[in-house]
Amino acid sequence: MQRLTVVLAAALVLVGGVVRAADGELDMDLMQTIEDTNKSLASNIATQNGAGSTADAKELQELFGKVEAHFVAKGGADDAVDLSRKSKDLAGAILKSVAEKNFDSASESATTLSRTCRTCHTFYKKS
Repeated sequence: MQRLTVVLAAALVLVGGVVRAADGELDMDLMQTIEDTNKSLASNIATQNGAGSTADAKELQELFGKVEAHFVAKGGADDAVDLSRKSKDLAGAILKSVAEKNFDSASESATTLSRTCRTCHTFYKKS
């Protein structure tokens, strides 16, 4: 029950903030897809849906790779590059935890992932 509470709280943190791109160049559809996939991941982890969690985490790894590439190409956004890489790594940790059927660990990583998203948005979203 505690795991469900943590995962749902993480999802609410993500939902509570409007996801906006760091600038007009970053595709808003990409950011919306990340938000939607992260919500799905939280739900799948909470219900211990291994297949769904795996699919979502793999998709997030790919999406955060695109965000990373954007900020690398843009330059001058080292923190955003680092946060994108951290997010990719967290998605990888979720994959590992789910493969081990360790949904408590997956939940902790998902919570950290949501916080990492929020941190990036705090510094890079367009007002």
